[in-house]
Amino acid sequence: MKLKHLLRYPFDIRLAEQQLASRAKSAPESSAATIGIDLYADHLLFDGGRHLACLAALAGKIGSPVTLRCSRVLLAAIAHKPHGGRFLAMPHVNWIEPSRPFPPHSLVLLDVDGGRADRVLSRQRTVAMLIGREPAARTLVMPYPMHPQQIQDSIDGRFNTLRTQLKAGIFFAGNQNRRYGRDSMHSEFGVLSRLEILSTLSKTFDVRISPREADGRDDRIVLRDSAVDPIPAQDWMATLASHQFFLCCPGASQPVCHNAIEAMSVGTIPIIEYADRFHPELVDGVNAICFRGRKGLIAAIRRIDSMPPEKRSRLSRNVCRHYDEHLDGARFLKRLRDETNTDFVDQVSMPFHNRNFFSTASPPSGRVPLSHARAA
Repeated sequence: MKLKHLLRYPFDIRLAEQQLASRAKSAPESSAATIGIDLYADHLLFDGGRHLACLAALAGKIGSPVTLRCSRVLLAAIAHKPHGGRFLAMPHVNWIEPSRPFPPHSLVLLDVDGGRADRVLSRQRTVAMLIGREPAARTLVMPYPMHPQQIQDSIDGRFNTLRTQLKAGIFFAGNQNRRYGRDSMHSEFGVLSRLEILSTLSKTFDVRISPREADGRDDRIVLRDSAVDPIPAQDWMATLASHQFFLCCPGASQPVCHNAIEAMSVGTIPIIEYADRFHPELVDGVNAICFRGRKGLIAAIRRIDSMPPEKRSRLSRNVCRHYDEHLDGARFLKRLRDETNTDFVDQVSMPFHNRNFFSTASPPSGRVPLSHARAA
């Protein structure tokens, strides 16, 4: 455990207790199997604990209560993170000490390989979360999630409305500070950084750039700085859905961002350089507009300019289909929870980071049943 967690422990453990208590009054009844999260380390605390909050939000969507098992020091460290606090305050989340058992028949997600787990496990299925940069061989890949706020707020019926509304223009909104221009995108992933993409379009298509909305115009390219002109969370999905294409600019430490997934969920077509980071990979002209480098980006915009309306509509429908089949996190977690085959999944890759938290020396067994083979 890191020294900073120990130093902050006295304050943060009180904060954790307050966050957990805040959900006790309104915890919903549920007959669904519990999702257990068994944490031995702080590997899931990157990005402010966002992916931990996403797991709980997805469990809530499928009606599963969540039981977190970890040390009190790690519990305090979770509480210190902005999304960690959101996670602990969710009404269906509770915490138990490492010596206590999970409810019977829980699906338990571990941050260590099952063979190295030394806490009590009985009448539970265990799935090791392989958190890292690339998927481990022969494992099922968990789809990159939406932002936890959008997961919690999403209503299934609303997707159909957003998918069919009038769409026009190319859109991007996100933070544009200096950390999004790091050379690591080149050196580690071989793609343009966020700031390189935005500067290329600003210089090449300057007369078409709009700072806010496309306003129904196909020729508009919206490059909105969310630090200067933020979009309220409740308006984000509708804003995405009003545009036909989404410019998938990389994050600060690794390419994939939650906004790309959110855009695809409402049928907004991704313009993307890291199509290979999706599993299965996105296909140019089928469910994405793919490019390589600055010249490829400019060429992609010009291809879009000459694209007939019927092809744009077909692309949008394909994007929706790909999201439903491969990127819907709630659907993925439900299948994992309800798996009844004897040869079940015992490890899932979570390629959400710029480095691996699991050992690559011993390849994981990655037993993937036939029902999941297409997604592996």
